[in-house]
Amino acid sequence: LFPAPRHWTPTVHTMRNSIVAMTMLISATLLVFTTWSGAASNNLEARFASSTSSRCFTPMARTLQRSVSANAGDLFMKKFQVVGTGHNVALEGKKVNFQLGKDGSKSLDVPDNIEVRVPRSNVVIIASKEKEKVTNFAADVQALKKDSGKEGIRRVGKGIKQIDTLDPVYTKKLKLIGVGYRAAVKGNTIVLNLGYSHPITLPILEGVKIETPSNTDLVLTSKDAWAVGQMAYNIREWRKPEPYKGKGIRFEGEKIIMKEGKRKK
Repeated sequence: LFPAPRHWTPTVHTMRNSIVAMTMLISATLLVFTTWSGAASNNLEARFASSTSSRCFTPMARTLQRSVSANAGDLFMKKFQVVGTGHNVALEGKKVNFQLGKDGSKSLDVPDNIEVRVPRSNVVIIASKEKEKVTNFAADVQALKKDSGKEGIRRVGKGIKQIDTLDPVYTKKLKLIGVGYRAAVKGNTIVLNLGYSHPITLPILEGVKIETPSNTDLVLTSKDAWAVGQMAYNIREWRKPEPYKGKGIRFEGEKIIMKEGKRKK
């Protein structure tokens, strides 16, 4: 009823075309691989040369570089946090009083040449120009009640930090870019003209100082890192930089990736 299937037999012409196609594919693959490997080799050599010219790859050299480039200063500082219900700390003159829950209250006298600060009821900061004194007093503080995971005196960070001052000043710089954009400080407010139909008046957060070296430059300073960052955020939110003409409020050094606008036909 049905004719027997015919078996396909490749001809000489078909086999020749297949061999030519496979040869071309192999040649293209080898060409791409050779080009890629050469570019990768050149890139690796350039990176290796730039890296080795500035530093050595030995672990000791890396450790030394990190220690030298750290924020070295005149003061040694150690920070602790009092954790747990009914646990707090207070500074009274030359005494540090700890409330340690079921363990009751304990006090430590502050040694000479050591400064102790309690910025919050559960934080203790120990600072001195002599590292040994900071280490010894920090050991006395932590020995009052070891950290059990749920409560106790817990160290913040590893080791002893070296800082310049206990009262760092944080700075944010903003720049207004746009025709007619300007800013001015009036009392406890800052007035911004950002191309809207009306000027924008913002209250200055407590502890933040704003200076205007020019109509388009703002310098925000504060001892509170959160306050200066929040104030800069509040100002920038009114006119973020747009990617077509670059207009807006930028942080110092901020780079905007520009986009190409639509072309007229």
